[in-house]
Amino acid sequence: MYQNVEKSLRKKFFASVLALALAAMLALAGCAGETAPADTAADADNAAAEQPATGDGAAAGADAKAGDAAGASDAAEAKVTVSVAMPEGAAASSESAEVSIPAEGTVYDALVATGWDVQAEDGDYGKYVTSINGIANGSEGEMSGWVFTVNSEQVMEGCDACKLADGDTVEWTFFV
Repeated sequence: MYQNVEKSLRKKFFASVLALALAAMLALAGCAGETAPADTAADADNAAAEQPATGDGAAAGADAKAGDAAGASDAAEAKVTVSVAMPEGAAASSESAEVSIPAEGTVYDALVATGWDVQAEDGDYGKYVTSINGIANGSEGEMSGWVFTVNSEQVMEGCDACKLADGDTVEWTFFV
């Protein structure tokens, strides 16, 4: 009988380790921003090198490089959409906003950029949002509070650690 219990515990242990590994992979994939391929800059340089060095071609090559520089400054920002889903009967209404944040900005940066009334505390796992637009954690029962998703996927890290990329969508929902 002891051997059956030992086998059962061993199976549960390995299942737990597998589940933990899967959860870690999902958490890492949830906030991984897409990056441009590494050879994109090299392709642009090669295309510029193929331009004629004199006459109108030189001006076109200079214009292309100036355009690349302007694109690089735009890449220093990310446009993201942030929304809050309020609980039914709440004093505040659900809202959505498109905001610009610095490249490598976080979920928390995007929430603050909306200009909404945001309260947060530092916790063991980073910033923890305690209130949005007057709706506070615990106001709808002891376990109620704010949770967020990025691109409709649950994220397993703090809002000040989860980095966003251009075009991402963040939804804050009040969980009751």
